Amino acid sequence: MSDRTDTGLFKPGHSVKGGRTPGPSRAERLAEFIEPHIPKIITKALELAALGDPQAQRLILERYAPIAKQDGERVIVDGFATAPTLELKAQAVLIAVANGQVTADAGERLLRTLDAYARVVVADDHEKRLKAIEDGRGGPKPLTIDGRTGQVLPDQSHEDLA
Repeated sequence: MSDRTDTGLFKPGHSVKGGRTPGPSRAERLAEFIEPHIPKIITKALELAALGDPQAQRLILERYAPIAKQDGERVIVDGFATAPTLELKAQAVLIAVANGQVTADAGERLLRTLDAYARVVVADDHEKRLKAIEDGRGGPKPLTIDGRTGQVLPDQSHEDLA
């Protein structure tokens, strides 16, 4: 006898083997058990930390006074804004890192941003070309991007024949 209906779905009341048992999870049961004792545990950890217990001190500091995340640094890369191509923008970043103007981490983040931007531009261009093919026309010309503003420039070399 099958556990499934004619459409392939499980019949009502069927239990899938290996599924999670109903009710609270082990972690939920443990949290419920510990909940009433939390004030005493925190008090004891603070007492031990005050007495010089390094593990208690680390626990208190990590949980209740974590180190704040560093704000992202603001960087200025000479030639980045005026570079007309993504390749020249990447070169400007590499030169700034090599000259010590920006950190290697900041340079890596800038290059990852350029990479993501390039993928968006390529995907958008592919989408336009595919749409043009599907519409039965010739594909659009490659995009030109203004290096200062990042805006897509209209194709001025050819008039659209479609």
